[in-house]
Amino acid sequence: MITLRSLSRFFVLGMLGMAFGVETALAEKLDCTGTGKSKQQISFQDIKPGDRPDHFLAQLVAIDSVSSKNPELDGAERKIYGHIDGLAAYGSHSGYSTLTLKSGETLWDRYEGVGYTIGTFGVGDWEIRSQGVFQFVAGTGKYKAIRGGGYYSGRFTPAGGTVETLVCDAEY
Repeated sequence: MITLRSLSRFFVLGMLGMAFGVETALAEKLDCTGTGKSKQQISFQDIKPGDRPDHFLAQLVAIDSVSSKNPELDGAERKIYGHIDGLAAYGSHSGYSTLTLKSGETLWDRYEGVGYTIGTFGVGDWEIRSQGVFQFVAGTGKYKAIRGGGYYSGRFTPAGGTVETLVCDAEY
């Protein structure tokens, strides 16, 4: 038997579901696809832990400039705080970065990936190729509730520095 009380619960629950659905539907999208290119290396420190002759650990801080068809991101700077655990030919990397938009807003992300060397590192023509994923963890202003992320692929050469392609979308 349907009572007034069960109908009112159904109505309240239905209205709450619609309200949350409308809020989600109204979230704004951010196309954060673009290209990052080395601008400045602030620091790079590495050690050889001694377990293998080709094993190294490194920490770095660097700044990339970002180009994107999204005007909010085009010309932005990305500051990278990274860790590398590598062998001569391959390794893993992880860290955080901040993306400062032209508007002054800041986005933070967490990333992790792998890389491998083509050629002999430090000898002749060589490059390091990398790929990985990243997830936004925080933002400021209108991006304070940002969620989303994407993936990246890139290459590092001694002559050209790092160039990365970022494929990304987010909501805020």
